[in-house]
Amino acid sequence: MNSLKDFLLSWYRRRPGKAPRIVILISGRGSNMRALLEKIREGRLRAECSLVISDREAGAGGLAVARAMGFKAELIQKRKEESREAFDRRLAERIKKENPTLVVCAGYLRILSEPMLAAFPQRIVNIHPSLLPAFPGLRAQKQALDYGVKVTGCTIHLVDAGVDTGKILAQGVVPVLAKDTEETLSRRILKAEHDLYWRTVQKYLERIAQKTP
Repeated sequence: MNSLKDFLLSWYRRRPGKAPRIVILISGRGSNMRALLEKIREGRLRAECSLVISDREAGAGGLAVARAMGFKAELIQKRKEESREAFDRRLAERIKKENPTLVVCAGYLRILSEPMLAAFPQRIVNIHPSLLPAFPGLRAQKQALDYGVKVTGCTIHLVDAGVDTGKILAQGVVPVLAKDTEETLSRRILKAEHDLYWRTVQKYLERIAQKTP
């Protein structure tokens, strides 16, 4: 913040009870999470992030980032003998306590199962580094390079029972350059993600508000 006035204005915009709540799910460093939280702090994304959850401890630097930014963050891991559905049931019960309007997946690497989908119908969003339905699943950037496409990008979509098959909310186009590697292409797509995700979350929250009596 550049001044006390800026800080107080940002706090006012994101104070509890004023804005719709979101919960962010991560599995790693939380690059998209950080971008979302920064927009909340700036007051541009009118939402309150009540909780960040990671399913991984090793390499999940996003937990530390969220806490350093002043947001609550928790580690919730799948137990050794726990089924995928049992874990998602436990995860859903924890998230329900936050009463979120929206659950935002930001580099969350688990496929959500019925207990989560039923708990938050049409209220879970995800971001994927390709122009879906092209190149779903892992290493979408490498898939794009291997296929030889001239453009790719990122997609924000609702989460359903499939792998990157939910309804598309927004897409951003990124050109594939002749000298691109998986790393360079990934960096440019990530930059597009950081700009598109918060804008799409904002618009979807507004749509939800319009439908809520």
